[in-house]
Amino acid sequence: MHDTIYRAGLGLYVVWLLLVVLLLLGRYTPAPLFGFVQPGVVVGAAVLTVFGAGRLVRSGYRRVGD
Repeated sequence: MHDTIYRAGLGLYVVWLLLVVLLLLGRYTPAPLFGFVQPGVVVGAAVLTVFGAGRLVRSGYRRVGD
């Protein structure tokens, strides 16, 4: 189960990186900027921020408890 969650998270991270590249290409080159790119980047960044903050809180509690 842990392997499946890890692979799904890694896949979503790769999709988010692809969306970031598409956003940069759409802004700074003549390539078209699709409507789903900017919201996808924002949602992905928010999810990564919440996940990272959760991991910091959890590891902080472990350090205080030890």
